[in-house]
Amino acid sequence: MADASGDLATTVADLLTQEEAIALLRLDQLGLQDPKESLRHLRRTGQLGYAKVAGKVLIPREEIVAYLERHRVRARG
Repeated sequence: MADASGDLATTVADLLTQEEAIALLRLDQLGLQDPKESLRHLRRTGQLGYAKVAGKVLIPREEIVAYLERHRVRARG
């Protein structure tokens, strides 16, 4: 997560709370009964990496981008 110089300052800003990750993935807009549980499922099954800091779950933005890329459906053409 550190850049070549070892500076973590740029990546700390890219650590999202669960609520921010839910909003970014739009889980709260998909009509899911419990978006937080859906996010928990993605973490529990290893589909979405995360970090725990002081007992709080933080999700790197790059994990969400990678998850979306893995699930991207490309147009045929």
